[in-house]
Amino acid sequence: MKHVLFWLFGMLVPAFAGTAQAAACTMPTQAARVAVPGHPFSALSSADGCWAFVSLTIDRQHGAVAVLRNQGGTFQLDHTVPMPAPAYGESLSHDGRLLAVAERKGADVFDVAQLENAQGHPLLGELSDGMGSQAVYALVSNDGRLLFVSQELAHAISVFDLAKAAGSGFRGDALAGRIPLAPAPVGLAQSPDGQWLYATSEIAPRTAGLDATCTPETKDERMHPPGLLFRIDVAKVASAPRKAVQSVVAAGCNPVRVAVAPAGDTIWVTARGSGALLEFRAGDLLSASGRSAYASFAIGTSPVGVAVRPDGRQVWAALSSRFGAAAAGQVAGLTLVDGVPKQMLTAAASGFPREVSFLPDGRTLMATLYDDAKVELIPTPP
Repeated sequence: MKHVLFWLFGMLVPAFAGTAQAAACTMPTQAARVAVPGHPFSALSSADGCWAFVSLTIDRQHGAVAVLRNQGGTFQLDHTVPMPAPAYGESLSHDGRLLAVAERKGADVFDVAQLENAQGHPLLGELSDGMGSQAVYALVSNDGRLLFVSQELAHAISVFDLAKAAGSGFRGDALAGRIPLAPAPVGLAQSPDGQWLYATSEIAPRTAGLDATCTPETKDERMHPPGLLFRIDVAKVASAPRKAVQSVVAAGCNPVRVAVAPAGDTIWVTARGSGALLEFRAGDLLSASGRSAYASFAIGTSPVGVAVRPDGRQVWAALSSRFGAAAAGQVAGLTLVDGVPKQMLTAAASGFPREVSFLPDGRTLMATLYDDAKVELIPTPP
């Protein structure tokens, strides 16, 4: 474990408490796996803990949302809702009424109450900006007004006006604009107060002036510069999305996911190419000077998904072993004392663990096992 200080010259960007919710259903008391009919990308629980929604890839052309039902503390597959393309990152609105699921062209938006009804018609509509640039992640803003979708091949975040979309029955053009970033933007997270949006891009552009210090993850790649973490002013997004980025800093090799601590003071980033979990202090990102110190913790092979426990006492990452077929895969965590990592935690999670999230009890970790076509439930220690 070591601290790394980055000074980024010439990267000024032009003005371009959490606690676990009360669960209505009994929570699992032991580890379990639930089979799903496809490759799971993301899994999120409803606020009452009675349902879980899993985005699936069925094949290259089709996807689905698998709906899991909690019966007496045991989750089981209840039904699936087909999608016309593979399904990726998900986001529930804070009122729990909408589920947004990223798919190739943008995001599909579902009515959660209808998702829970096997006979319902849950799809409200598809939000697309017309680019079809491999949407990877979706995030509903804290106030429910906007939907952010990271477009991996377009090097941008598409921003949709959810209120406008709902007013038109999800049939009109709800695109509010695009936030330009850098190559391969993926991870999205918002601060608890809703003021800031954090986003990752895997590789800095040449104009950033960063040296190619990152080792290729596959034999077809070359040495490349580190990736970036962006801090975006949400208040500026709707009116001037191209001017909403307020600061940008280097974030290790191939940063792919980001999570914010319940207090909003710490930002965690998985640097897949570095095999590290990076800890940023929000206060250090307030300046647009490009100067930022972060702590880097060797967490394991190819970390992808990341989640902070609702009580703020642990942070967990999915060790995907994505480019090493022989590796078993794990989830790994750090215990936090006053926000400082003190102890490493691990749990088996074979089969390409990809995303992690917590159930409403604030203790049970839910991990998607992409290659094994399962969702794993893992009780975390006190």
